[in-house]
Amino acid sequence: MNNQIKGMFYAYSTEVIRTAKIFLSIFTGMIIISAIICYLLLGVDEFKMYFAIPFGTYFNVGVVGVLLVKNSVPFGLKMGATRKNMYLMHLYFIVAYSFIMAFLGSTLQQVTEWLFQAVGVTNYIYVHPAMLLTDNWAMRIVVDTFVMIFIMALLYLIGLIFYRTGLIGAGSLLGVLLVVVLYGVFEGWLIQAAVDLFSNVTLMTFVTIFLIGLMFYLISFPFMRKITIVNRR
Repeated sequence: MNNQIKGMFYAYSTEVIRTAKIFLSIFTGMIIISAIICYLLLGVDEFKMYFAIPFGTYFNVGVVGVLLVKNSVPFGLKMGATRKNMYLMHLYFIVAYSFIMAFLGSTLQQVTEWLFQAVGVTNYIYVHPAMLLTDNWAMRIVVDTFVMIFIMALLYLIGLIFYRTGLIGAGSLLGVLLVVVLYGVFEGWLIQAAVDLFSNVTLMTFVTIFLIGLMFYLISFPFMRKITIVNRR
């Protein structure tokens, strides 16, 4: 990793850390409030509250994946960074940010589960994709990291398309994808593919999702290679 990549990585990481702290603070507050509600309703028969930390963290990394293009690309070009270095820096950032958010999310769930057990909150239930495999702290990190890399790479590609071609080009692409999805749903093959994918989930299922994410990232290189400092509207 050369100094230019290190400098861009540090600059953008510093900017994102503040946003991530705000997100995690709000998210933790939501968990605490909902846990208090569960504690107060312990005596209510059949009352249970389900909470999925990944829904929040997956949304967060998706937004960061788009902002990675919107914020860091103009800054990098103005500072004279090469497109190759920016592209590599983005890859390092996507992997590092995905792992860190997966680690924090899994750790937050583990710590709060211990606290809930200590105070007797039994009607607050976490759900997580890792439940399809083995739901433990390490497995949640692995699953979330793979899924988050996929989400960030996909949103990064879409962000680059928007930046490079503007609303017309990106809107046309999203329109085509929407038509394909709707066609697949109405014809049934998309639903069947989803059923086949998740009916027998293994670790390789999430490895495949991770590899598809890397493919999206590789596809994004031509857009990065020809990108200019002035984005299209």
